[in-house]
Amino acid sequence: MKTHDIHGKGLTRRRFLQRMLGGAAALPAGLALGGLPGLVEAAPAGARDYRALVCLYLHGGNDSFNMVVPRSGPGYRRYAASRGNLAVARDSLLPIEPATTQADDYGLHPALAPLLDHFERGDLAVVANVGMLPRPMTAEEARRYPAELPPQLFSHSDQAAQWQTGLPWHSNGLGWGGRMMDLLQPLNQDFDLPPAITLADESLFLVGEDVVQYNLSPWGPEGLEVLGEGEDDPVAAAFLALLRRPRRNLLERQFVRVQRRAVDIYERISSLLDDQEDLATEFPDSDLGEQLAMVARVIAARGRLDQPAGRQLFFVAAGGWDTHDAQNQDQPLLYGNLAACMSAFQQAMDEIGARDAVTLFTASEFGRTLTSNGDGTDHGWGGHHLVLGGAVAGGEIHGEMPELTIGGPLDVDGGRLVPTIAQAQYSATLAGWFGLDEDQLLALFPHLERFERIDLGFMNA
Repeated sequence: MKTHDIHGKGLTRRRFLQRMLGGAAALPAGLALGGLPGLVEAAPAGARDYRALVCLYLHGGNDSFNMVVPRSGPGYRRYAASRGNLAVARDSLLPIEPATTQADDYGLHPALAPLLDHFERGDLAVVANVGMLPRPMTAEEARRYPAELPPQLFSHSDQAAQWQTGLPWHSNGLGWGGRMMDLLQPLNQDFDLPPAITLADESLFLVGEDVVQYNLSPWGPEGLEVLGEGEDDPVAAAFLALLRRPRRNLLERQFVRVQRRAVDIYERISSLLDDQEDLATEFPDSDLGEQLAMVARVIAARGRLDQPAGRQLFFVAAGGWDTHDAQNQDQPLLYGNLAACMSAFQQAMDEIGARDAVTLFTASEFGRTLTSNGDGTDHGWGGHHLVLGGAVAGGEIHGEMPELTIGGPLDVDGGRLVPTIAQAQYSATLAGWFGLDEDQLLALFPHLERFERIDLGFMNA
């Protein structure tokens, strides 16, 4: 158990209450009072396997127009003219050969070199020009009907909320990941680990009606502060005795249930991780690397359970992507860390035999402008995303890459490109692979029926 110093020998009523409240405050994020019954439906037939999705959120808005860049003469010239001093040198781009023909040849940013092999062997896919869309929309329609745009389109907080809820309007505070896990509860009836785990503080993405997220540190589970030195500590002993007492009041029973669950999960995960051999794969010594290393350890540990089948959803995050300033200095570092961490994670999945069962995908509140502000870029709209895993239809750019021209066919204003793929389509493709049927996908993303395609085809069955 995690220990905490206690100053002084006397156990006063005030100190006891402080310790009790400290234990409640130290609960893993999301272990609050349970919600009302959620949208639980029957699980798909034959879905009794293990699958995991890992959402890698890039806080701030990734300037992905420098992530995947046209290399052909006309395409690169348009790109360079639009990007100005932010353009990546053509001869430094890492050539890729998508399985299907795009309008131009493309290359990856040179700092993404660790991901090149994954693209070439078919583990990595690019999904082009994704963004929050209430319906299919042209740039002209976006200019003419501003009331139909997602509210506060270029606001970090609003767009982060919309991306994580999957809804292009203000929501009821439930994330699409949490709502998805509510629907998939029948698959987890025998699964003995938390189905939704965040390693980046409490996440809106994982908030559901019934399923609650567990906040796991990159260094392992943290015990309740109230347990102090363990059961031999007088406060810990008193606390555990209180948990064993029967309760009549509904709120008291719920509080006790949550506290017991926190203790049980701590002990279960600690036991699995403590007995686990170290992975041979080495992760970068960065915050994101530590988060993904812990995700890999948890996924590896579930193989030691009596019932390892089920569904798990993870949330990790990396900051620093709001590149208004110093983009030429910061972006190579951001991409270098991202690529090294993603590559290490996929190597770990190969090591533990989970490459086809685990898919990692990027998310971010918006793309950025084509135009340079002199030292960086401003908030945009559409942007590209990466999907990594053995079940990915990789080695491919899915969707149509946009023409990178200021004032071009997709430019709404100031180099902000209207998305050609909706966030709901991107997310629904992942959720379909995860186990949802078409009716459940339409319940999860009500506006999805306005789009021609629900499944974008970047996930294999």
